[in-house]
Parts: sequence; structure tokens; C-alpha cells
Amino acid sequence: MLWRRFQKLLMLLSQEEYRTALALAEGLGVSEKTVRLRLKDLSGLLMGHGAHISSKARFGYILQVDDKEKYDRYIKSESEEAGYFPERENERSEYLLAYLVGRMDYIKIEELCDFLYVSRSTLSNSLKTVEVILKRYGISLERRPNYGIRISNQEFGIRRLVCDCFIKRQGFAGVDISHQKSELIHLAGIVKELLKKYEIRLSEIAFENFVEYAYVARKRMKSGFYLRMNKENLPEIGGKEAAFIQELISVLGDQEQVTYTTDEESCLMLYVAGKRIIGSTLENDSNFVIREQIDRLALAMIELVKRQFGLEMQNDFEIRMTLNQHLVPFDIRIRYDIPLKNPILEDIKQKYCLAYQISYEAVGVLQKHYRKDISEAEIGYFALIFQLALEKDKIGPSSDILVVCSTGKGSSRLLKYKYQSEFSEYLRSIYVCDLIELEHFDFKAVDYVFSTVPITMEVPVPIVEVGTFLEEDDIPKITRTLRRGNSRGVIERYYTPERLLTKVGGKTKEDILRLLCSVIQRQEKVDENFYELVIEREFFAQMDYGNYIALPHPNHIASEETFVYVAVLKEPVIWNRLPVQVILLVSIGRKEDKNRQIFYETTARFALDKDAVRRLIKEPGYATLMELLER
Repeated sequence: MLWRRFQKLLMLLSQEEYRTALALAEGLGVSEKTVRLRLKDLSGLLMGHGAHISSKARFGYILQVDDKEKYDRYIKSESEEAGYFPERENERSEYLLAYLVGRMDYIKIEELCDFLYVSRSTLSNSLKTVEVILKRYGISLERRPNYGIRISNQEFGIRRLVCDCFIKRQGFAGVDISHQKSELIHLAGIVKELLKKYEIRLSEIAFENFVEYAYVARKRMKSGFYLRMNKENLPEIGGKEAAFIQELISVLGDQEQVTYTTDEESCLMLYVAGKRIIGSTLENDSNFVIREQIDRLALAMIELVKRQFGLEMQNDFEIRMTLNQHLVPFDIRIRYDIPLKNPILEDIKQKYCLAYQISYEAVGVLQKHYRKDISEAEIGYFALIFQLALEKDKIGPSSDILVVCSTGKGSSRLLKYKYQSEFSEYLRSIYVCDLIELEHFDFKAVDYVFSTVPITMEVPVPIVEVGTFLEEDDIPKITRTLRRGNSRGVIERYYTPERLLTKVGGKTKEDILRLLCSVIQRQEKVDENFYELVIEREFFAQMDYGNYIALPHPNHIASEETFVYVAVLKEPVIWNRLPVQVILLVSIGRKEDKNRQIFYETTARFALDKDAVRRLIKEPGYATLMELLER
């Protein structure tokens, strides 16, 4: 350990030229006095090992090697014994974190400076980084005069930290993990066999997380760190889970000579119960019980979705039961801070942007009930349930099309059958004609014209040019057109020119919302307390898109028609936590609207598109807005 403190000093010394104490001090980040003291200690270490340190007034210090072979042999043996030593700031912070995580008692700052061979200011910077990491897991650094510092006794948070940094990232810098991979594989094999034996199903991610937690828990217990749990309000755990955990700890305890306390056993039970797959139609799960409180939460979420989005789900038994089944393990995870990873989160945001926004609003019910923030990973999984509801709510085929073809009746009929085969889910009626018949066609009967030949006459509906034989490249183009529907006309009903405000001033979100609501109350049929309802909604957690956009709205339906006002600010303002320069103030109307889902999807897609928002800020015009909404 002593040799490790002098490694960097030895590296800074030259065998060819003198180095001043000031230059050495700057390289080490310590004072000149400290350098001189350590040079004296280093000179004593080198004595008898083929080298010494010489000094010369006004020139400084130089390393002189008298016996190179003897010196090299000594350096090699000492370096191997000293092992790893962190040099860069990020490595030092990780090394310090690993050291403090494994230490029970206090350690003084001076001891840590000597341990890492750094100055107090350098150590202070490393400790700031360490505290930022600890804060993510609800852990703090305790400081006690005359004793020093130590990590607070938040054992569950520490284990989560170790799982994320030590296991998933393949270890802290300088920490030996040579046996970690084989030990994890061995443990995973044991867990897998016992899960199979007790017919407990975990998703792949949940299985991996459980194995990693069990591994870290065992390591911590072997080092003397045990978990203490609050026994109040512990949920009932199914018999299969209890039997699984009891056999697991029996096996691991015998193998590793570790004693599992009742608290450690309970935590493992909660961990697996919070992540198991339940309610599968492939199994008869007698342990699955929906408590009344869970069902009330599911209903509250469904009612919020109706109130905020006008979507009816109350009578959909499948959606209600799916929410209940998801809320049972969620309840355990959220109450005991059991993390859950979501590897498809970004895909959910992009592909199911509306469902994600609905989910974000709906989990406000859960945040209020549990008085805890809900992670994006959890929001993403709820979004999948709401996407199921949206898919079930989609209306059937809605477009009528005309196919223009100039190659004869036979090929026209063949083309019609191809369109029916490929696009039946989007189409109501298909008409076929040639260029001559086109002049007399009643275009009120169709939404689109798909033509295999150029059309020079004026046609009152969109024209899409396609190949004569419906080529492979045509299919995705036609699908996009039909899926979108006649969205331009639909979206223009919600996003009108007078609802776009540019160069809007205001220093706070309250100022901006007051201005927007005053314009809305002059131009729209809204409730008298419209502004108050919008501000009331702002007391709840808002969705931070992270791309300079905010979507405020009333706390419940407060207008006859559905509309959206777009405000582009002169300068960004801090909205909740992040800067915002584009505001989409959305109001869902009381009137039935069959196109509302197109509006939702278009708005959500735009809000999540960073490039689109950035473009609107640079070019705040109505034509730009409509172009971006149609992308």
C-alpha cells in the first residue's frame, strides 16, 4: 500500500533532467512542502535497490539509476504487489465509491488523501461525484467531526447501486471481478432449476435482475452487511414463492456458509413476487388475488383517462383486468423500491407515443396514492396496456379509393383485387376507371385517387402515383397514406391559423398560461374557470419531453370542441424542471369526435419529435407547423 502512494511521483521524476518541486507539486495536485516530504520517503524506499534521488539548488530533483537491472527488478516486484492505482478523475471516483461501499466505520479525510495519494481539493472533487451517484439510490454521505465520513446505512439502496455499477457495468475500476462471471452463471443455474420446480415464471429481464440481486445480497452478507426491513404492511406472498425462496437460501447458505436472516428472506420473497409474470391464461394461478384497493386504483386510472382524453374504457373488462394483473406486482415493486428495467422503452415512446402520453397522465393516480415518483420504465409498461385499448378502439375500414388504370378492363380488375388483398383493413370501397372515364367520375365518393398514369386534369382529392402492377415499393407508400387517412383536413380542424401564436413573451409558465387562456376565452367556447383548471393540472407531475416543449391542459374537460393552441416563445423558460419554448395547450371537447384519435396520435408524435420542435422554433409559421404535423 505504501509503494502505491509513490508511483505517480516516480513517474513524474526524470532520469534526464531536473524537475522543480513546484512542477512536481502541480503534477500531483499537492503542495511543494508535501512533495519534499514524499521525495524524502521515496528516496528511503529506493535505497539499496539500484537508484537514488539527487537534488540541486534552483534546478530541482532528478532520479539517478545506478544499477538498472536491480532497479527494474525492484520496480516490477513492488508494482505487482501494489496492484491497480487510479490516476484519472473518473477512475478515482469509482475507486473511492467501491472503497466506501465496503467499509462500515468512519474514515478521516486525511486518511483518504493518503490512501488515494491526492490533495484535499482533489479528494473533495471526487467526493462530490460520489455523492451524486449515491443520491440516485437514496444514499448519503454521513460526516461526523473528529471521526470523518462514511456511507449512510441504506443497505437496500447500496445493493441496488452495486447491482447497477459493479455487476451490470462489469465492476468498478480496479476491482477484481475475475470470478464474477462464473459465479453469476452458477447462481443463475440454481435459480433457474428452482423456478422450474416451483412453476414460477419470470421474464428474462426480471430473471437477470433477481439473480444479480441475490448475488450481491450474498456478497454483502458475507462482508457483514445485513438488511433490516419494516415488517409493517408486508403483503401476503404466495406459497410457491415462499417455498422457492426457502429452498434457494438453504442451498446458498450451505454452499457459501452464509446465514440468511428473516429480513433477508423476506426481501428475496418481495423481489421475486414483484417481478413474476401473473395472470397468464396458460396457467391456473391460485395465488393470484386482486385486492379491492388495487381494483380501485385501476378504475381511478381508467376514469382519469376518460376525463383527460375522452376515451371510454370503463366497460372493457379485459383492459380493467389487464391493469389489475399488472398492478399486483407493481404494488410490491413501488412500495419496496424494487427497480424494473424496460429495454424497449424508447421503442414504446416512438411507436406508441399516444399510449405513452396517456400512461404518463394515468400514473398520476399512482403517484398520488404511493407518494412516489413512477419511473419511465414502469410508465412504458403501462403504455403497452393502453395501446391495447387504443387498438381495440380503432374504427374499421374508413377510406374509399379510385384506382386509375389505362391497360384495359382485365388488368383493372386484377389491380382492384390486389388492392383488396393488400389493404382490406383500410378500405371500404374500391372504384376503377381509365383516363376517359375519369372526366365523368363523381369524386365525392372517394378520399384518394391512386393512378398508374399521369393525371393532368384538376382533381379535388389527393392523387398518389403508383406502379402498373402494384410494385413492392408501392405497398408501404399506399399503407402510410391510408393509415394516416385524410389527416390534413382532420388536423386542420384542430390546428387553425388563429390558434398559432408566435413571439410570445413571458418569464414564467404562469404568465404564459394566463396569456394563452385569455386568448382562448375570447376565441373559444370554454368554461369560465378554464385558466384555473389549467393551473390546477400544473400542480400534478407533468411530462418532461426534454425537447423544449410542454403540453398543459385543463384538469378535466372544459370546452365544447377539441382544439389546441400552439405558442412559440421568444425565449425559453423553465417550465417544471427543463427549459421550454413551444407550448401546445390542448383542450378535449365534450362533443363526440370520431377523429379524436388521429388528433391524439398526431400531437403526441410531434411532441416527441425533437427535430420537428427545433424546426418550429426556428421557423414559427403555420405552413411549417402543418408540414411537421403531417410527417
